[in-house]
Amino acid sequence: MSIYQVFFATFALSIPLATLLVAGRHFWLLIQSLRARRYKFLFIALLAILSVAVAFAVVGAVWFGYGVAHSKKDLRGDLLLILLTGLSFYGAAYGLWRLAGSLQEKLRHQG
Repeated sequence: MSIYQVFFATFALSIPLATLLVAGRHFWLLIQSLRARRYKFLFIALLAILSVAVAFAVVGAVWFGYGVAHSKKDLRGDLLLILLTGLSFYGAAYGLWRLAGSLQEKLRHQG
């Protein structure tokens, strides 16, 4: 196994981990919103959990399609897949992570 295949496998395994972390932070925001009776934040947290789950499903479908395709797998294809799907997923996950932090900070200052 070459070094880029190890990198590719590690990157592939990091996507479900990032999904769980972002969804978990929004789930915690959901609990805090229920306690503070801030239903707008609760709705935003639910939408964020749904968004990260849909993004994970889309990335998973694309990666599955790439994996079972009868084309030659090479470094260029792997890097292109990481660039197009992985980086856009991580951009969305980072934005949702920051959104949860911002909303949690607003909850802390109000209650």
